[in-house]
Amino acid sequence: MATKKKSGSGSAKVVAAMRGINVSDAPMCSIVGKELLPLEVMRHGIRGTQNLTPGKFDPNKLANIQITETAKTHPQATGMHLRFALQVTPLSRLLTACDSAEVRADIEQFLARAANSEELMELCRRYARRVFSGSFLWRNLTLAHSLDIHARCAGQTAQALGERPFELAERGFSEYTEDEMKLARWLQSSFASQAGLGQGIKVSAKVHFSNAGAFEVYPSQMYVSGKPQGFARPLYKLNPVSPSDLNRARGDKDVHSFMDSINMGQAAIRDQKVGNAIRTIDTWYAPGNVPPIAIEPNGASLSDNEFHRRPESGNSFFDLLPGIRQLTQDLKPEGSGMQTSPDAMFVLAVFIRGGVFGDAGKSGND
Repeated sequence: MATKKKSGSGSAKVVAAMRGINVSDAPMCSIVGKELLPLEVMRHGIRGTQNLTPGKFDPNKLANIQITETAKTHPQATGMHLRFALQVTPLSRLLTACDSAEVRADIEQFLARAANSEELMELCRRYARRVFSGSFLWRNLTLAHSLDIHARCAGQTAQALGERPFELAERGFSEYTEDEMKLARWLQSSFASQAGLGQGIKVSAKVHFSNAGAFEVYPSQMYVSGKPQGFARPLYKLNPVSPSDLNRARGDKDVHSFMDSINMGQAAIRDQKVGNAIRTIDTWYAPGNVPPIAIEPNGASLSDNEFHRRPESGNSFFDLLPGIRQLTQDLKPEGSGMQTSPDAMFVLAVFIRGGVFGDAGKSGND
């Protein structure tokens, strides 16, 4: 995908944009009858086996004793409930810093025209598809016999009821349902707002199991440095136990107060993981029918361990930004039914993603 060099903008050493889709953490609960019971992260010991590479394998140690954290539903749970809040930042408020007046003016003009464009509407439809396909549930989708997902905004409701897992996802980004279009319109209206933040959207999801039981579920995993030897996996939790309470629960000095498992707090999927799932809409990074990747300036994909939009490839954010004046002209008026510009949609989605971009537009003035 070649960069359009016509109408080149100037260069800027720093361009910074505020995050356009803001989401909360997503607390997890067990569904037991009509009740929602907080789903707990438990810290406990486990006796496993070694799965190390040959160079690190110890033939004298068969067992792998570890302290780990897991989260399981209530024994009578028929499903799992998860909810989060979503708040949109209008396009007019996204740009927060730019050290070039010329580049700032070009970006602001691009964002102003994008507010009522077919390109923004398609982005919103894609965001809606990712919400209603349950992408934010990540590995928890494997437990689902069916999904009920509701989105609520200003007293209205859009929903995906009884969908089989992956049905909507398998359609790619086409054949949008009426409820997806309703959610997309809420998003588009908030992005186009000139009066400040929109009303906000609340999303709730019910994962229905085939059978009731204490199933292991998957909150976000925390990555920490300097873990104690033998400590395997910390999970994300809300209202975590304090260090002093944890030391008391361990019962290090009193064998009678020893606990073999400790409640560490309520399991949750953190906001970053929810946001990453919703913005996994980039199918323009390569020709053909390719799986979507998250919107990233250089097309970084952790699952592929690859940069799909490397700098100087012609299709990275940094390659495309110098041609933003042409991209502004490429934007199609909303409702025109004209073919959308993949490059303009990608650049707009990066601004909605937000971030600080150094040496942005460095190849301008061509």
